[in-house]
Amino acid sequence: MNNAIAAGVLSVAQTTNLTNVTLKRKYDLVLGGLSWEQRCASSFRATSNLDANIKLLKFASRDSATEQKKLQSLKALKEHSKCEVVDLNASIAFPENAEKIERFIEDQYVSAGHSLSVLVDITCIPKSYILFLLGLGFARNFFTRLDCLYAEGAYSLDSAQDEQPRYGAAGRGIISDGDWDSLQVPYLEAAITIPTKRDLLVTMGGEVGLSLPFIEKYEPYNLGLVLISESLVQTPEKLIPSERSALTELLSEPNVTRMDVSLCDVAGLATKAIRFCKASNAETVSGVAIGSKPHALALGIAALSEDNMDVICRVPKAYKPLDVAPTGQISFFEIEDRFEPGAYF
Repeated sequence: MNNAIAAGVLSVAQTTNLTNVTLKRKYDLVLGGLSWEQRCASSFRATSNLDANIKLLKFASRDSATEQKKLQSLKALKEHSKCEVVDLNASIAFPENAEKIERFIEDQYVSAGHSLSVLVDITCIPKSYILFLLGLGFARNFFTRLDCLYAEGAYSLDSAQDEQPRYGAAGRGIISDGDWDSLQVPYLEAAITIPTKRDLLVTMGGEVGLSLPFIEKYEPYNLGLVLISESLVQTPEKLIPSERSALTELLSEPNVTRMDVSLCDVAGLATKAIRFCKASNAETVSGVAIGSKPHALALGIAALSEDNMDVICRVPKAYKPLDVAPTGQISFFEIEDRFEPGAYF
């Protein structure tokens, strides 16, 4: 799928369903995330013409087994490219990590002496940090370009699982553990931060039961619900009962607008999100990034375009070390500041 759009000051182009990526430009900074997942090295290993050192964001591991898997991923990446590790706290410690990442990006900007052309593999970076990098980079003019690689994963969300409670402190999910807290992503705030009326645009993933109370606490006036076209929510009969019940309850609300969007359609969802914001009568539209990482990226792009939109992420108590294998399909997204002179060199 090839597509290109203009979103405010940004232009966005995408190419999906790739098996390899041949880079056409040099980058001032290349970032990735070091993870336990099998697909961690997939994007970079399928990329050619990469001539910069990769800076790998490494979040502190919860146990020795997870740490060992990350080191295995690092070894695989070093077989393909030169890599350096940027050590961070556990991924749920967002404020401390965001401060360190911001200093790191600012140092790179000051060292270069100009706005940066950046390549980032978003595959194994948590959504809150992907969105933070996007907002930080363009809001502070640190980035002239942010190109993103994404390796699709083979999730087995329909595999046998323990029945999980619909609500309650247990908060057991497929990807996360514990109840969710909310995080307003810095640099992706709306003009009105405490609205009297709020609409929500929620990108859904594979944890519908945990998403329901998270959504309901905002008491949205209107709710836009983005469902992944290729996911199991399109065949509710295959979901476990609690998930099916939660999905039915969400879709039966009278104020819901359903949108089915392909997993990696950043340009398409960004366009829909911008239209949703322009049509809203609420003071603020909150984009809630629960689903795929490309969908989160689309919400961030829309928030940079529309003054009435902010972006919210969930922060669970912990993430499960789900070992996601690559499907072999890679997407490449190109985001650039259309009015930054450096974009034309």
